[in-house]
Amino acid sequence: MKVALAQIDMRLGDIEGVLDRLESQARLAHGAGAGLLCCPAPLLCGMSPTGLIEYPGYERALVGGLAALARRLEDLSLTCVVPAVVSYEGAPLVEAFVLRRGRAVPARTLLASQRPASPDAWVPPVFEVSGVRVAVTFDAARDVERLPHGCDLVLYFQIDGFCPSDPETAAVASVASGEFGRLARRAGAWFACMAPVGGFDDMVYTGGSFVLDDSGALVAASPSFEEDLLVQEVRRGVSVEPVASHELPAYRREEWTWQALILHLRDFLAARGETRAVVPLEGDLASSLLAALAVDALGPRNVIGVSLGSERATLPREHMEEIARLGCARAVASNLGIRLVERTAAPETLDRDESGAGAGRMDRALGMLCLVDVARELDAAVLSAHTKTDAALDAASLALDGAPWCAVAPFGDLYLSSLEFLARHRSRTSSVLPARLMALDEVERGVRRILDRAVSSFPCDGTGARAMREVLAGADASFVDGALEAHIDRNLPFEELPGAEGDDRARALLLALVRAGEASRRVLPPCPVLSPRSLAERAWPIGLAWSDTGGSGEGPSTIAELVRAETERAERAAGERGRRMRAEFMGLLGNLLGLTPEQREQLMSEEGQARIEANMEELGAQLERAVSQGELQMPSGPVFPGQESPDARPGDYPFFSQN
Repeated sequence: MKVALAQIDMRLGDIEGVLDRLESQARLAHGAGAGLLCCPAPLLCGMSPTGLIEYPGYERALVGGLAALARRLEDLSLTCVVPAVVSYEGAPLVEAFVLRRGRAVPARTLLASQRPASPDAWVPPVFEVSGVRVAVTFDAARDVERLPHGCDLVLYFQIDGFCPSDPETAAVASVASGEFGRLARRAGAWFACMAPVGGFDDMVYTGGSFVLDDSGALVAASPSFEEDLLVQEVRRGVSVEPVASHELPAYRREEWTWQALILHLRDFLAARGETRAVVPLEGDLASSLLAALAVDALGPRNVIGVSLGSERATLPREHMEEIARLGCARAVASNLGIRLVERTAAPETLDRDESGAGAGRMDRALGMLCLVDVARELDAAVLSAHTKTDAALDAASLALDGAPWCAVAPFGDLYLSSLEFLARHRSRTSSVLPARLMALDEVERGVRRILDRAVSSFPCDGTGARAMREVLAGADASFVDGALEAHIDRNLPFEELPGAEGDDRARALLLALVRAGEASRRVLPPCPVLSPRSLAERAWPIGLAWSDTGGSGEGPSTIAELVRAETERAERAAGERGRRMRAEFMGLLGNLLGLTPEQREQLMSEEGQARIEANMEELGAQLERAVSQGELQMPSGPVFPGQESPDARPGDYPFFSQN
C-alpha cells in the first residue's frame, strides 16, 4: 500500500476551495498508485478557531462539504484522512475524518461514543487500508505507548506551529536529532508525518513532511517551505533504501525563522486580497529588516518605503543624526530596489508648541498618517516594524503612534535582540543592510529608545520618571530581553528571572511596564506566533493593580504549600487525640488491674506499648472475664458533661471525651 502526503497551502476556511484542491490531489495520488491520502490539519479552520466551531452554519458547511467530497472520491477506491477542529461536548477536538466508500466518518468522535467515560476513549483510531493497519495521532509522543498492537503505519498530523526554539516543529529538519526515529522504533511501525506549509491566521508552518520505516530510518521527505505531494510505499518488514544522511536538511534557526516569516506575510496579505505593502524606513534595524522581508515575500515592485524627515533638530549633533538616519533609509531603499516616498513633518503643522517626548510622539503619529495615506493611494497594506520588546514595554506609545492602523507586525513575537541574527542571516544572501545596523550597538540604541518611550508614557509624575530612568540606566539589551523572555515565554517567577545580583529593582520595573501596557496591547496589529508563549496568550487582566516584585519568604506561597500545612496540622491533631485516648485507656487498665502510677508510666512507654500489642489477645480475654464476673462496671448509657456523679474520679468514664 502506498501513502500520499498532500503538503498544500490554501486560504484558511475556504472550504469549497480546499475540498476542490483535495479532490485534485486525490486523483493525482490515485494515479501514482496510492491507497491512502492525508492532508494538513489546519487547512479547513486553523488550529485556534475559537467560537467558529460552535456556529451551526460552519458545522453544516464542513460536514456537508466532506460528505460531498467522499461521494466524489468513491470511484477512486481511495481512503482520505482530513483533520479539522470540531466541537465535542462543548470543547474543541481535533477530529480525523476518514473519507472512503462514499462516506465521511469522524473517527475519534465515533470511537469515543462507543467507549463513554473510559480511559481508552481517546486512544488513536485505527482503520485498515489494503491490509495495512493505520493509526492516526496528533500527539505522537503521548500516543505511541497507547497504540493498539499490530499497527503497521502511524499517521502523525502536526498541529503545533513553527517555533524557532523547538526544532521538532520544523518536521523533517529535526529528523537528524533522532526523536522521531525513536518514536517509530517504539511503535514498531512505519511513521508518516503530515506537516502543513504556509501561514494560517497567527500560526505558520514550514512543511517538510516525511516517512520513516519501522527501523526509524528516513525513506522519503518533502521539501520545506513549498508545496509537494509525497507518495511512498509502506512495506512492513521489508528493507527500504534510506535517504542518505548528507541529504537530510539541517535545522538552522535563523534560516527557518526568516523563511517562516516570508510564508506568513505572503499568505496573510493574500488572505486580505492585498499584494503590495508600505513599510516605514526610519534608519534603524527593525524597519530596515522589515523592508527586506517584504521584498523577499512580495518582490521589490510591490514594496514602497516611506521615510519621514523632521525639522526639529536644533543642535549640530541632532542635525547630523537626522542626516545619518535619512541617509541610511535611502541606502536601504536603493539596495532593495524599492520606491522611496519622503515626507517632512514640519513643526508648524502643529497647533501648539511641543518639545521633548511630546514632539517625538507627534512626529511618529504624523509618520503613521503618511504611511496610511500612501497605502490608500497605492491600495497597499501598512506593515508595522515593532517587535515583542516594543509590545511588552512600550505598547501605550505604539497605540498612540497609530500602530493599530497597520495590517500586521511580522516581528511582533520576536525580541529586538534576535533581529541582529536575522539581519546577519539575510545579509549572507545579499548585502542590503548597512553594516552599522547589524551591530550590537544598534540593538542597544533600540532598547534604550524603547525604555525611554515606555517611561515617558508610564502614569507617573516627573520625579517618578526620573527615578525610573535611574533604575533602568544600566539595563542592557541582553538583560532586558532575557528578563522579558523568562517572564513572558517561560512564565518564570520573579526570583528566577535572569540578571546580576542587585538587579531586583530593574526587574520589578520591567514587569511593571509589561503590566501597564496590557490594555494597549489589545489593539496592536496581529503577528505570527513564533515563541512558546505569545503576549496574546500571556494576557493578564487590564485593570490589574498587582505587579510581581518578588516574594517575602514568609509563610506558604503556593496552594500546594497550604494543603501540605493543613495536612500536617490534621496529622498533629490526630496524634494528640490518639495520645489522649491511650492515656484514658491506661487509666482504665490501671483502675482495673490496680496498677501504680509508676507501672502506668511504664505501660505508656514505647516498650510497654509493644508488650501490650503482643499480648492484646490475652488482655482482651482478661477484660471479658472481668466484665462477666462483675469486677468491671461499664456505664449503662451515655454520660454528658454536667451529668457526672459528684464522686466520680478521673478514669471512671474513660471514653466519653472522644464520643
